[in-house]
Amino acid sequence: MLTAEEAQNIVLCRINQGKETNGENEFAIQSCILSPRKDYWVIRSNSADYVIRGIEERCYVGVSANLVNALTGEVETVGSAQGWQSYLEDKYDLINAQGNFYILRPAFDKSDKSALINLRQKLECRVQDVICMTSPDNNFWLTGNLRKLNDAKILLGKANIQVNIELHADSRGAIVVDESVWYFDEVKARLRRRINEMPK
Repeated sequence: MLTAEEAQNIVLCRINQGKETNGENEFAIQSCILSPRKDYWVIRSNSADYVIRGIEERCYVGVSANLVNALTGEVETVGSAQGWQSYLEDKYDLINAQGNFYILRPAFDKSDKSALINLRQKLECRVQDVICMTSPDNNFWLTGNLRKLNDAKILLGKANIQVNIELHADSRGAIVVDESVWYFDEVKARLRRRINEMPK
C-alpha cells in the first residue's frame, strides 16, 4: 500500500508538471486523508500562494480532490461539482451493480386502486396513464446511479408513492435521473416524460 507521502508526490508531480518552465504558480497539498474503506488517498491541493502564503485571490477552483488508488497509484480527479464522498459512493455502487441497471419501479400494481388514485393526483395525469405505467411492460420508471435514485425514492415516499429500487439486466425505457433532481417536481417531470414515451 502506498504511503501518504508517496501518494502526495504522485499528485504533485502530476499537477505541477511543466509549471516551473511556464512560470506558473506551483501547487501545494492542502490535505491528505485515507478514504473510509482505506482504498484511496484523498488529496486536496491548491496554489502554493494560497495554501502556504494565504493569498486568497490565488485560490483555484474546479477540482474537488485527487483520488490516488492506495494499491496501484492510479489517480482519478473529482471535479468541484461533486464531492469526493459522492464520487466514491457512485463508483462502489457501479461495481456492485456488475453491469446491471439500478431501476426504480412502483411497489404496487394496477390492482391497488388507492395507490393508483394517489399516483394520478400527484402526477396530474389520466387514469389510463397510471394503469399503463404500473403494468409489467412499463413499470421500469427511472434509472441512474443508486445515490440519486434513493433521493428520488425519498421524494416519492413523501408524496405517498411507494417504490422499490432493484437491479436488472436492462433498463426497458426507464428515464435517467441525474444530479439535477432535488425536488418532487423534478421527479414528477421525469415520470411524466416516462408516460409520454410509453407505447400507447
